[in-house]
Amino acid sequence: MTVQESHQNVLDIFAAITSVVGEDGWAEGTESEWNGCSSQSGAGAQFMLTAIRNQPLPGTPEDLTKQVAETLGSKLGMKGIRVQHDETLSPRRTVIGYPNGYNGGTAADGYGLQFQTDPGFVGVIIYGHCVPGGPPKLGTPLNPRPADLWQERASVHVRVADRTDR
Repeated sequence: MTVQESHQNVLDIFAAITSVVGEDGWAEGTESEWNGCSSQSGAGAQFMLTAIRNQPLPGTPEDLTKQVAETLGSKLGMKGIRVQHDETLSPRRTVIGYPNGYNGGTAADGYGLQFQTDPGFVGVIIYGHCVPGGPPKLGTPLNPRPADLWQERASVHVRVADRTDR
């Protein structure tokens, strides 16, 4: 997998989630960054996206989370996602974690997803695959400067619609 493919994979996961939850309400709570990592005993890059949506859900947390898990499985091949509950949070949250269950850690290359809902909240953390190479240079299309993030977010939502309808 290349740096570009790892980046696109994270965007595809977010697109699948927003296709279920809705595309509105994410802008202020969405951030992304590139980090260095170790890939095959050499320099690597990992893209990470965090997103928060503080709006009423289009269904119950349980139903919505099940739909997200099914969509990730059918559209992206993310099989075996378990819907769980975190009783330590208030209010209680319906959660999923991939690939090792909620709070179960990431894959060996750092890849993973945490998703949680309550009646008026959705939180997502997506850790892309650590791939050979370095993080893209700041100011490039894969790593826009902070001033360009609004434009990047707008294009993510365009890509979301394009990619989830296939």
